[in-house]
Amino acid sequence: MDTITNKQRILSFYKLIVGQRKVELIPEFICEDYIQHNPTVKQGRAGIIEMINYLKTLPPPPVGAKSPIIRAIQEGDLVVTHLDITFMGKRMAVIDLFKLKDGMLAEHWDVIQEMPDQTGMAITATNGTAEINESASAIKSKEIVERFYKAVIQKVPVINLVKPDYIEHDATVIESGKSLDAYWSDDNSRQIKIHRIIGEGNFVVVQSEFKRADKAFVFYEIFRVEQEKIAEHWSVRQAIPDGIKPAAMF
Repeated sequence: MDTITNKQRILSFYKLIVGQRKVELIPEFICEDYIQHNPTVKQGRAGIIEMINYLKTLPPPPVGAKSPIIRAIQEGDLVVTHLDITFMGKRMAVIDLFKLKDGMLAEHWDVIQEMPDQTGMAITATNGTAEINESASAIKSKEIVERFYKAVIQKVPVINLVKPDYIEHDATVIESGKSLDAYWSDDNSRQIKIHRIIGEGNFVVVQSEFKRADKAFVFYEIFRVEQEKIAEHWSVRQAIPDGIKPAAMF
């Protein structure tokens, strides 16, 4: 299957199985040996079946409700989705990463973070640009982000890689009053390890882990590149549960 079909397949999975709770369709979407990297969910189809059966006990989404999927980014057999969901009275930012095999969901990673109250704010953790510029080079966009990361990790100046008017969606960075590179560079205790960089057009997703004071975190970021510079940035982070080896979540 080509990459566009892979993205459409994921969107259909959300609509039919997660949204409409059609558990009977799971064998049509999920590989029997589906690998789950969320330590709270069972492996294989059993974990998805259990999740959907639980959702069936909750009120269904209102008719005409806005889709929680804000962005969907694909590269080859990998599809990333950025969601804004409300669950059990809490508003969550979620990033899911799926790997597909012959059109079937074969592997899944995710990260979930409770969002701060941003009522009335012009910039929130998930809003902003959603449309991908398909004419942009994903290779070039990834190169820009890789150069940015290299500069931050090596603690050297980020030269001409960030637009002066770039838009920051990470509330922690906003509250610091610093630019993104300065915020990271000033955190001398943070150790970053990049696992995957995924790009489509002018959007780039970075899956990484970082350690701070011996505590490990799963960290996903989305960058929008414009005119060969970083123009917008979103992120979702989650502490890795005690007793779980970080490698299991990547």
